[in-house]
Amino acid sequence: MTRKLCLSARTLLVPVSVALSPFAFVTSAAAQSALAAPAAGQAETIVITATRTPTRASRVGSSVTVIDTPAIARAQSIPVIDLLRDVPGVAFSRTGGVGSLTTVRIRGAESDQTVLLIDGVKLNDPSGPGGGFNFANLLVGNLERIEVLRGPQSTLYGSQAMGGVVQIITRSGDVPFGASVTLEGGDLNTKRARGSVRGQFGDLSYVLAAGQFETDGVSSAKAGKERDGYKNTLAQSRLDYAFNDHLSLEARVFWSDSEVGIDGFPAPSFVLADTLERSKTEELIVYTGANLTLLDGRSRTRFGISETQTDRTNLNPTLAVQNTFVGNGTNRRAEFQSSLDVTPQFQIVGGGEFEQSRLRTASPSVSNPNPNPLRAKSELSALYLQGQASPASWLTATLGVRWTDHDSFGEALNTRATLAASLNQGNTIVRAALADGFKSPTPFQLFSNFGNAKLQPEEASSVEIGVEQAWFSRRLIGSITYFQRDTVNQIDFVSCFGNTAAICVGRPSGTYDNIARTKADGTEFTLEAKPTPQLSLSAGFATLDARNKVRGTANFNRLLPRRAKETGFTTIGYVFDFGLDVSATYSRIGDSFNNASNTVVIKGYDLVTLRASQKVNAQWTVFARVENAGDEIYETITGYGSPRRQTLVGLRATF
Repeated sequence: MTRKLCLSARTLLVPVSVALSPFAFVTSAAAQSALAAPAAGQAETIVITATRTPTRASRVGSSVTVIDTPAIARAQSIPVIDLLRDVPGVAFSRTGGVGSLTTVRIRGAESDQTVLLIDGVKLNDPSGPGGGFNFANLLVGNLERIEVLRGPQSTLYGSQAMGGVVQIITRSGDVPFGASVTLEGGDLNTKRARGSVRGQFGDLSYVLAAGQFETDGVSSAKAGKERDGYKNTLAQSRLDYAFNDHLSLEARVFWSDSEVGIDGFPAPSFVLADTLERSKTEELIVYTGANLTLLDGRSRTRFGISETQTDRTNLNPTLAVQNTFVGNGTNRRAEFQSSLDVTPQFQIVGGGEFEQSRLRTASPSVSNPNPNPLRAKSELSALYLQGQASPASWLTATLGVRWTDHDSFGEALNTRATLAASLNQGNTIVRAALADGFKSPTPFQLFSNFGNAKLQPEEASSVEIGVEQAWFSRRLIGSITYFQRDTVNQIDFVSCFGNTAAICVGRPSGTYDNIARTKADGTEFTLEAKPTPQLSLSAGFATLDARNKVRGTANFNRLLPRRAKETGFTTIGYVFDFGLDVSATYSRIGDSFNNASNTVVIKGYDLVTLRASQKVNAQWTVFARVENAGDEIYETITGYGSPRRQTLVGLRATF
């Protein structure tokens, strides 16, 4: 069976010569901000977009936001989710404080429809029902930059990229020698230490980094009194070896081990309350690859093999059988990609992938302390091809196609097209994208006790158009983007309690089916200003209308849960002549609903973050910040608590 599906534009942005605003820390290539905009006389930012070939930002038709190295340092954030919070179109939900289950949604898509990449390696958890990634344990460490692509991105990213892609890019060892150490601490007995070394020995470059973070946290249950602490230990390494100007090898390892307290629904009331339960997670990514460059750099080919493993264990010391859940998800991938600059005006990129996902889960209990574990796997292979053409100096178009073969649902075809028109000497840029996307059923949805082997992939189609305008030699830049996405065949859980439908025969506990349909549309605004070399301003505002479109059901046309209709932020910063760097960010999240029937409201909230840093000398910097300075009491999920005001101070050294 052949079904029409999605497409993607993998985007890696590489600044060549960039004028950086000292305080505003979101850069957009779809709405190119003052942070990344070149000043008069400087070269334009080079972006590797849908074709993965160097392209000027004015020729990019995709919506992408970049958070670069200075911005990451300036923000002082510990969890990556704090950096993503003010990206237009991005929203998150968390079951408590830092370290609790954290899901990310882009443009109103489901959290399982967001792809996370670390240095190009896809990271998900096949043992989870939806196969999505838990952002809880993703902490800011040895990061070079973060890129967020909005809209369906399946042509180059494959399954899951229906909402968008978040990519974490780590630092390389492209210096003779470098080292850094950061120490910080503050309220809630929060402590953090991290360090890294990187450099080169002849043709070998290396990066070694490690860190540990712990906090007493807050009660996951908002009404609870017991704090649910969190501890995370991580390490990563990267080796690159160049045999000659044409061939190089690389290897990367990322490891994280964490434990967090969680609350549950204990008897006899079965309402959310304090428990002594803990959740342990260990994540491992291993990647090896080879890179071949030919034809004076016009041909670039990469071969890679990767494996990701996620091990999860839930423990409750108050129960006779303490292990209440054990899960293992493994994803293995082999891939190749080749790009060719046919002419200066035409480039192509193509490649192939093979992916195998495995899960093993068990839920021991007093009545069955050693249950037979659920074991399942799925496989898919794919080929993709995409071209980029510039028929005129002011016009760039891309067109891509992907073929996927899944061992359960069969074949799929996805497409994507983008257009960028640079007008008015580059001060006006019009961008447009048309795409479809897909997400294959997970092994759990197909083969578990709730599984349905007849599931088809979820499908989405999307359109977006945007305009960017620059004034005053790019000291003021504004943008607006409109998007619309329709999703069909969305997989949802079917409760079979008292349900006599045919699908429930033999499945008394329920099952999964392709029954959901949704529609989302919205706008994203950004504004960046740099009136003086010391002063910078930035603002963003997004609207979203995401609704249930399953006719004949009680929730038809109701808003989807946990999607605020309005979100926004404003940042102002100033750098004093003596080196003091201060900034403040105000973030606004509007009201939303916690449930599909729209009967439980999650009240909107306002967060203020204050930051300051002072360079003592060329190596040492002292910094401090106040998170939730207004001491706001808020929820991202009804019933779950969130951190109140926190003050943290730290010391950073770079050599």
